[in-house]
Amino acid sequence: MATFIAVLCVIAIVICVPLVVLKPKWVFYAFLTFVTFSTIFTGYIYEAGNLGMPRTWSPADILAWLTLAAALFVPRERQYGSGVIGKCFIVITLMTAFSLVQGLLMYTHTAFTYSRAAHFVAAMIFGLRYFTNYSRVNGFLKFSVVLLLVMFFWHVLIRFGLFTPPSAEIEFATQLLGERGTYSLVPLLYLVLISIAIGRLVGGVGWSLTSVAALLVGISGIVLSETRSMYGAMGVLAIASVVFVRGRAKTLIVYCLAGLIVVGVATAIGFDVLARFRSDPARGVGRVERPRLFQEGTWRAIEFKTLISSYKKEPYFILTGRGIGAMHPVPTGQVSERGFYHSEYLSWSDRCGLIGLVTVLVLLLASLVRSFALSKSDIPHMRYYGATCFLLMIALAADGVFHPIFSNPRGASLLICFAAILANWQDIYLSFYQEPQILPEAVEQDLAYA
Repeated sequence: MATFIAVLCVIAIVICVPLVVLKPKWVFYAFLTFVTFSTIFTGYIYEAGNLGMPRTWSPADILAWLTLAAALFVPRERQYGSGVIGKCFIVITLMTAFSLVQGLLMYTHTAFTYSRAAHFVAAMIFGLRYFTNYSRVNGFLKFSVVLLLVMFFWHVLIRFGLFTPPSAEIEFATQLLGERGTYSLVPLLYLVLISIAIGRLVGGVGWSLTSVAALLVGISGIVLSETRSMYGAMGVLAIASVVFVRGRAKTLIVYCLAGLIVVGVATAIGFDVLARFRSDPARGVGRVERPRLFQEGTWRAIEFKTLISSYKKEPYFILTGRGIGAMHPVPTGQVSERGFYHSEYLSWSDRCGLIGLVTVLVLLLASLVRSFALSKSDIPHMRYYGATCFLLMIALAADGVFHPIFSNPRGASLLICFAAILANWQDIYLSFYQEPQILPEAVEQDLAYA
């Protein structure tokens, strides 16, 4: 089984080589698919002896480079600059490249291990060149929905013990039969599904039933992952959608309906939705204690201290960071040091220094401002894009305190594409001139307003 899947991965990579020139977008979508499920594919490849390679590899490792090459063959259609977001992309690309080179020179072995944190740059560059009209954006959003529905399907199989991936966590949850799927899959991406669902409702695009179904799947996926910070991010998204975007009454009704259905199904199967808030599954079902994210001696608590102590020892790295592969001590686990940070902001501070951290903060702020303006558009599809990106970005900004987002090696490639859409908003607006049912005057009014 493992060898068969590993060989299929090789075949997929070989097929993508000519597609770099012939069908660049297919390479891009293949990359997003493989990077989302990279932990599962990497697990099977490892079981297959890496097919003779000296190191464990993932299809996304190669497809990232192919996606970068494919970006060169995307026909140039942009007529406007990419603004602040595009400038942030340039800085992020340069800082990530510098961080990778720095890591390879200073911590060669660990830099290879953590180099997948740079994969998202390929999707970022491709997206900046590709998302220049509404048809491409619509295609990407439909692909994202299908991809996340497939992820939810496998998540259900994993939680109910019907499928155990080779990458399954050692620590099992106390509910249902399988592990929570937080290592095998990317529950963070369910925020994308929820944002798209609400964006469709706000924009009046497509069938409302489809949006409700997508919302149900997104909420159910977050519930199945049993991650406290994800509950918080979903709460931020829900509050923002009720307070800041159009269609508040409709959105509130849909949330209530979806919540009742999810709670009802959970009760029917004996699943305690709030179990993670009352006990720590790693310490037994019956042990109840107050959850504290920054409890003394925990991994999250020590990360803040070690970052400060690292720069006290090496203050000359405070602007540019210590690079990809720089390690810091952790209080628990099989190893004493890791190159992974729970917080997005800590990760950028350590990997790319203050320059990287400030750039990401500016990117998030610029994305929020631009998407909020687009969510007020009179053009339904632009309102859909704006509301989707606004809700996603505000949820990511909140979740970034506790989770990596653009530093997530499996989730960042899909997430950064939404910032790329915002960077090309003017070109996407112009593409609506080809739609006969939309008057040019409406487009000009929106351009002046936004």
